[in-house]
Amino acid sequence: MDATFDTIANHAGGNMPRPVTRAVTRLARNAVLVLLAVVVVVAGALLAVPQWRAAVLPAADGTGPAGPPFGYREPATAGPPELPLDALAEAPAPTAKALLGRLPKLAAKVAGTSSVLVLDPQTGRTLINRGNRPAIPASTMKLLSSLVALETLGERRSFATTVLSPRRGVLILRGGGDPLLTDARTPGRASLQDLAAATAAGLRRGGVGKVTIGYDAGLFTGRAWHPRWTDNYRYSVAPISALTVNRGRDRTGKADDNPARTAAKAFAARLAKAGIVVGAVKPMKAASDDDQLASVSSPDVADIVEHNLRYSDNTGVETLTRQVGLIARRGGDFAGGTRAVRETLKRLGLWAPGMVVDDTSGLSRHNRVTPVVLAKAMQLVVTENRFRALLPGLPVGGVSGTLTDRFDDAGERAGRGIVRAKTGSLRDVTTLAGYLVTADGSPLIFVLMANRVSRPVAVRDWMDTATARWAACGCG
Repeated sequence: MDATFDTIANHAGGNMPRPVTRAVTRLARNAVLVLLAVVVVVAGALLAVPQWRAAVLPAADGTGPAGPPFGYREPATAGPPELPLDALAEAPAPTAKALLGRLPKLAAKVAGTSSVLVLDPQTGRTLINRGNRPAIPASTMKLLSSLVALETLGERRSFATTVLSPRRGVLILRGGGDPLLTDARTPGRASLQDLAAATAAGLRRGGVGKVTIGYDAGLFTGRAWHPRWTDNYRYSVAPISALTVNRGRDRTGKADDNPARTAAKAFAARLAKAGIVVGAVKPMKAASDDDQLASVSSPDVADIVEHNLRYSDNTGVETLTRQVGLIARRGGDFAGGTRAVRETLKRLGLWAPGMVVDDTSGLSRHNRVTPVVLAKAMQLVVTENRFRALLPGLPVGGVSGTLTDRFDDAGERAGRGIVRAKTGSLRDVTTLAGYLVTADGSPLIFVLMANRVSRPVAVRDWMDTATARWAACGCG
């Protein structure tokens, strides 16, 4: 660096005395260092602001890490965790005029198309309906697929990961489609550590100290990667497999390209720690009459749905949809799952012309959903007991899940702890669908959708401000 600055000084000043040359060198070097320091400070300040950070980093409900980082603890909810309709005293809904008066303007240059729908769940009356056209839903699609999962599978179903032994000294780890299987012991989750401990105990009872391990993920069929998912998702979205550990990710959030093999190797390592000598680890198909040595069960469907919604877990939702396809006898692949979802939505009256269900996580840009259908789905959630299990998973404004770092501006803070909604974010798509209770005690269901978005931070601010103003509304 010094040599470079000396050259500059010599060109600038001809035969400058050496002390002057050194002074110029120091000044130039110091100027560069100060400039670099300013850039670092400004970048750090911008990334400290949640909305600037969201604009430049991957969206959490698009392809970002599904679930909290290791060691993270969510803050306490600012309001009651759930506000089911039957727990509220009946209150008059705000007028459409009052709600529209609190709706901020959204410039056309910020989003090419936008939709706003507000529904009174007490009467089913639509209060605002602006732009009810089929739009790309992004991760608000998870509301529909989660509702279908509860309807098809029920709240209490669970999925087993088993260890089978076709013959002495051979084990097969068979995946049962548990999307939340973990390696180490984790509260509320099935773990390979527990499975290995139970397996090792069984092997010792039988006098077996050395094994070969096979793994079978054949419960699901077809492609593991959706044909319309783009390659940039591959960093953070794992291929869909019936045998996956730690949501198909490593500790940095990077997705694994072969979840079943990784799970089998993790199980082998746990078994070795339990004192069993492990040989080869390879794919192997289990038979229905193989002896079962050990098994662990997933959380209930209701708990899986809660996790999937709160953290917008794409892999978790698609795995659960495969289970829906199998139970509905439509097949354990993408086509079977989406067909089962379409059929169930139509049976529930949640369908409209122009709708398309291409995947069930919302990653596909071929999906199309109308705001009215999302609103009607939310109405079922807050009024029908069989769908009430979706409520705990809805992110809470400024508090939990994918809304943790939202509702932070002065004009949005009235929504903190009150607005409960599923977010949706793709490159040029921003959506929000959920419910709130106004200051008057009136419940409102809302759906806000924007496509062809050029400024996602501005659109998120628009959505947060609108719902916060409605939450503060004393206008019944």
